[in-house]
Amino acid sequence: MKGFVTKAIGGFFYVADEKENIYRTTIRGRIRDTVYPGDYVELKDEVIEKLYPRKSLLYRPAIANVDQVLIVLSVANPEFDRRLLDRFLIIVEKAELNPLIVINKIDLAEEGFYEQFKDYQAAGYQLYFLSVKEKKGIEDLKRDLGEHINVLTGPSGVGKSSLINELVAEEKMKVGEVSKRLKRGVHTTRHVEFLAVENRGWVADTPGFTSLEIKHIQPEELTYFYPEFLPFLDKCKFRTCSHTHEPNCAVKAAVNDSLISVDRYDSYRNFYNELQEN
Repeated sequence: MKGFVTKAIGGFFYVADEKENIYRTTIRGRIRDTVYPGDYVELKDEVIEKLYPRKSLLYRPAIANVDQVLIVLSVANPEFDRRLLDRFLIIVEKAELNPLIVINKIDLAEEGFYEQFKDYQAAGYQLYFLSVKEKKGIEDLKRDLGEHINVLTGPSGVGKSSLINELVAEEKMKVGEVSKRLKRGVHTTRHVEFLAVENRGWVADTPGFTSLEIKHIQPEELTYFYPEFLPFLDKCKFRTCSHTHEPNCAVKAAVNDSLISVDRYDSYRNFYNELQEN
């Protein structure tokens, strides 16, 4: 039987079958140290005997086969931080995963707050505005999680655990059980656990998803992690253009023509300088 590893804890691996029934299993052979939540495995008599090839692997903690990352931030409490969002986007883009920008606590937002997100929408990112407290906007997000392996990331206090409570398929686990399992804070969670969502999707919180360091990124590749820059990169006069100071730079011209937002361009320059200093 082919199964999906939902969590690994205490020397046991919990594996879901195609109907999302969960089995507590052990592992035979040398693959014990190479199986992570998100992996697909071959199961026989509740023993894992084979690891199927994976398409991706995140680290800190190790999670396999993720294809979507929900970057969860809030409008207030804590206040929305553009630089933090851009840092998350760079990390997710570098990992070649699909980022979904989830903005929670719109019940606390002031009128016109959507304006500050227009440049992200123009860049092609998917945004979801919701209030977990008032159960608004959650259904739109749910529809895009099916048939995907999803993980959440974001700072403490933005409502990630409460959001997972709403996303988990009710017929798979009662909300009370989810709340009990997730009541520990993001900083004290010790393992990754995938929970079933509608339409054969999975979602997990990501304790220690990243240190938010971007030192592993080279300054010259940063431009590729700003999608709105891509149409202009081959139009600069110099092939090695950094888009910061060179003449006849198509990216800077696009900023002047309002085709790229000033805020996003300033974000790029700030991160470029940070990488140069490193």
